Amino acid sequence: MKIIPKALVICILTSTSYVVQAQDKINIDTSQKFYFRISAGYSFESGKTEFNNADPNGLTGIMQSTDVTVGADGSVNVKALNGTVGAGVKANATIGYMFNPYIGAELGVSYFHGDKTLIGRLRSPQVVSEENTYLRGFDVAPGIVLTPNFKTINPYARMGLIVPIAGELNIETRAKQANGGGPGTDILVEAKSEVKASFSVGYFGAMGLNYPVNDNLSIFAEVEIKNLSIKSKSAEITEYATTAISKGQSQLVPGQQLSDLPIYEKQFEFTDDYTQSSTTTPNQNEPRKIPTQFVNASGTGINFGIRFTIN
Repeated sequence: MKIIPKALVICILTSTSYVVQAQDKINIDTSQKFYFRISAGYSFESGKTEFNNADPNGLTGIMQSTDVTVGADGSVNVKALNGTVGAGVKANATIGYMFNPYIGAELGVSYFHGDKTLIGRLRSPQVVSEENTYLRGFDVAPGIVLTPNFKTINPYARMGLIVPIAGELNIETRAKQANGGGPGTDILVEAKSEVKASFSVGYFGAMGLNYPVNDNLSIFAEVEIKNLSIKSKSAEITEYATTAISKGQSQLVPGQQLSDLPIYEKQFEFTDDYTQSSTTTPNQNEPRKIPTQFVNASGTGINFGIRFTIN
């Protein structure tokens, strides 16, 4: 039983020694301060999922989220394509306020320039089709900051919400059919679509190190994880052209251009619940209703930047 008091004494002495040593590293400035932070970084894909159907008209022959290769001998190789549109370059500007030396709140505005990502492909002796997508846009990120407020290299953690406020998802489609217009004449179809988003909310978390250059300026580096799923609202084919290529010469195919597509084949509305007739031809002058889709924009990245403190 005498061992317990001795153990308590040792723990108390050890804890006291640690606190005394840590006080030398902690900035005891208790003033409330505003700060401004700017940064740039790169995000990699994380939390990969299946890509959405990007060809509701069936123009490409691509199966959703697959890379299919058909050999001359008739063999078929199928690879699953999974990923996110969350890879790309990010620039950020943030204003924050420290309520005390250890906790603060901030509001950031970011621009995201997403990488082009392959979401579907079909290759055969007769047809080569490919779909690529990329995300570009702005978001706001309210959050909180926690830090032990060390004098030199100061660790911190940030966490909060991500709310997209502007931008769109772009999809580029290209399909080429050998001899599609007859012997010696290939047919090339190129299209571009834009997907608009409904109100969506994700979340982020980051851990980093802040190094002071002087009393008002510091530099920092951090690892950030974002989890964001964007609900699609509508989509529209904004560019569409069919070209016949023969002997190095190309010519647009009449009747197969963007202006020739009815609204039903170039405008789409995403909805959770709709009714359609199996016996009546759809109204070609209205957008087509298709099931709701979510765009996975999650990613994990590294940010570098500078922070200005306003005394």
